[in-house]
Amino acid sequence: MKISSVLAIFGLVLLSSCASDDKILSLQRELIEIKQEINQLKQDNQGNKEKMETLNRRLDRLSQTVAENSMEIEKLKVSKSTQSVQETKLPPPPPQQLPREGKEQVSVPSDEKGLYQYALDTYYKGNYEEARKYFVEFLKKYPDSDLYGNAVFWAGQTFYGERKFGDSIEIFKALIQKCDEGKIKRCIKYPDALLKIGFAYLEMGDNQNGKKYLQDLIKKYPDSEPAQLARKKLEVIR
Repeated sequence: MKISSVLAIFGLVLLSSCASDDKILSLQRELIEIKQEINQLKQDNQGNKEKMETLNRRLDRLSQTVAENSMEIEKLKVSKSTQSVQETKLPPPPPQQLPREGKEQVSVPSDEKGLYQYALDTYYKGNYEEARKYFVEFLKKYPDSDLYGNAVFWAGQTFYGERKFGDSIEIFKALIQKCDEGKIKRCIKYPDALLKIGFAYLEMGDNQNGKKYLQDLIKKYPDSEPAQLARKKLEVIR
């Protein structure tokens, strides 16, 4: 039982007990007043039997009410004591099981879109090697997928993120070649691959090849976003 529930029950019993005690005190005061009134009547008017009998009956009823209220208070006190003992004897709650960590907790989706998205999310978390593993798994499982070209590009990006520019160039070039040969259904990452090949060469200090691929990109896809990035890069390195 929650501690708030225990406090609520305790408060209810305490209020009931206090209310009942006040009622008894009030009844007891009334008894005293009646007794005083009876004594006064005995002294003043010994012959008024009818009023005496009425007061006696009233006195009996009040005495009975006081007794009944006293019994109710005792029952409440006993009930509270029993409940406290039972709560004390309750067994402790079972320890909360903590979630497993690491690989045991990970559930990698196996469907096409789920696996691709999982690999991409892993990449954006900076786990390049692990992301590459899932992209390669995707390429093996879904060679006819519309996302195949994207997966190849992001596999190259994992090497680029690790600053393994030579390896990334090989992957990007393989993507461009397969697109040129018509072996990939959708080649929406073609401009991005040209951009990253140019950037990778520049990072390796090969400005000649870097400029060449950036210029090829601007020529083939002049209105693309990668072409805009290529123009800005060329303005810096001139």
